[in-house]
Amino acid sequence: MDPDPHDALLKSVSRSFYLSLRYLPRPMREPLSLGYLLARFTDTIADTSHFAQETRLALLDEFRLVMMGRKETLAGDLEELTREIEHPGEQLLLQSSTELFSRYESLDDDLRSHLREVILSIIEGQSWDIRAFGAGTPVACGSGEDLLRYTYLVAGCVGEFWTRVGFATLGEKFAAPEKAPEMLVSGRKLGQALQLVNILRDLHEDLPAGRCYLPADELTAVGWSKGATLTSTEIAPVFNKWLGVCHHFLDESDAYVKAVRNFRVRCCTRLPQLLASETVERLRKAGAAEAMSRKVKISRADVSRSVGRAIFF
Repeated sequence: MDPDPHDALLKSVSRSFYLSLRYLPRPMREPLSLGYLLARFTDTIADTSHFAQETRLALLDEFRLVMMGRKETLAGDLEELTREIEHPGEQLLLQSSTELFSRYESLDDDLRSHLREVILSIIEGQSWDIRAFGAGTPVACGSGEDLLRYTYLVAGCVGEFWTRVGFATLGEKFAAPEKAPEMLVSGRKLGQALQLVNILRDLHEDLPAGRCYLPADELTAVGWSKGATLTSTEIAPVFNKWLGVCHHFLDESDAYVKAVRNFRVRCCTRLPQLLASETVERLRKAGAAEAMSRKVKISRADVSRSVGRAIFF
């Protein structure tokens, strides 16, 4: 397998995702690897709690302007940001901004357009996240529509990006061209499902930190009062509803995986779907109260079985 110019950087920030990406065909692997690194870069900015909300928003806006071609590079103090980061891979990532933007500019027009679109959507979602919790409320989403929009901005758009890159780089070897419209929809839902799984799995960390993505109107309808501490009794019905949404979206994505013609791409698409389905089942068995108290995760044996199922799907 040919080495990718992003291999070392990818390994330093996400070994598991690196292993999936390196299995893809080279034409598809390069833009997806670059997209992951740029998204991880903005995520590092958004999640740096040592920096004030205004500083993080300003850096994200600068990043947006660079992607749009209205600035050449980031003018914010990346050196100070890098000093605040403890993860060596993320430090290396922040030090690689010039190289990443150069790689972005070297893409052909179609791939650069697809990459710009997905990164701008992700930045919009990250900026919304910072502002929502910066307002002092523990519940960011007012309604289910808000939650679906957020999951689209930070993950559903990635499913669309994956699909567009597949068709742009592999053409009919990716999937039949007439399948593109329905695959964009199911790819979006797969991305949203993966993000919803993260939200439900991370309740044990988010709630003590004063963060909740479950819709406020649905929590209010089952007895929660704004300003009060969320209880498992209030969260349980909303938790179960959104587990159901995850399950439905993941089921719908079966058609997406079956439509993919390239064996490598099909495996790399199927595996996260299977792992998410396993996690949904674990969360369903555990229930809301347990998910609020500890991290519910799948075992290494489950992962190994999922890898086998992805290969022989």
